[in-house]
Amino acid sequence: MKKIVAICFISLSVMLLSCAKEYSDENSTQGNDQIVGVDCRISKIVYTDTATLTGLGSIAANINSQDDVTNIMQYDSVGRIIEFIANPFITNDTVHLNANEYFLVDFNKRIIRFHGLSDPTDPLSPQYDASYFYNATGYLTSKLYAYTAAPGVPYKKVIYTYNNSNLVQMTSTNLITGDVTSNASMEYYTNIIPRRYIYIFPDEIVNAYYNQFYNFGEKSYNAIKKITVREYDPGNVLRDSTVSNFSTYIMSRDNYVFSVQMSGDDQPCIPALAGKLSFSYKCK
Repeated sequence: MKKIVAICFISLSVMLLSCAKEYSDENSTQGNDQIVGVDCRISKIVYTDTATLTGLGSIAANINSQDDVTNIMQYDSVGRIIEFIANPFITNDTVHLNANEYFLVDFNKRIIRFHGLSDPTDPLSPQYDASYFYNATGYLTSKLYAYTAAPGVPYKKVIYTYNNSNLVQMTSTNLITGDVTSNASMEYYTNIIPRRYIYIFPDEIVNAYYNQFYNFGEKSYNAIKKITVREYDPGNVLRDSTVSNFSTYIMSRDNYVFSVQMSGDDQPCIPALAGKLSFSYKCK
């Protein structure tokens, strides 16, 4: 009788371990049995130090039943302080980010223009406008910047280049001097096709808080593998570069990204520190 009980106990243990592995196989990109939903988008990113498993921070958006963002907050878990907070609100075609800055949207709520301050902390700093241009398939292909006081004299242009529906290159040029100020190259996993994953716009630094929570057109088809960003001094002299690698994708059964390991450098365009990035979603 004892032998039978022991055998049953071993069999049950094996079954439990097998079930647990389906939900924690962190060396696999295969989905587990969890379902996120039919029409969902990222509402929160939590970043954790992979060596110590210490929570570093998070950025989260409150999204209402009309699919509008009503609050964005970035929290530093180490310092236990709020690093950034905004309470956007919408009137007609305008998303008011604060008293001085706003997005304009089209009928699909896609961003077509940004009005901002050169120094967001100084209301008296020069104002500028960035116009967003999309191709026929809905991908953001370029942005043109001009000071509000001189709308016909653009001073910066950003060009995005795509291959197989993936953003593979970015080039930012100072139109006054003709110098390239920064460029970037991106690589992707061809075997991972995530649903409504993150935007990668390497030039977006000041507005990185908003990047993942608003509509900037179609997202890259495959999962990001590597980002290399280069910054230049006048005369196209390389000043600095940042390189980030992405690995160990954990997917839901319906192909949303639960988590990914981001190693190497932080990328200012992604509002999170390097480490394990974990994603939460808001579904309609």
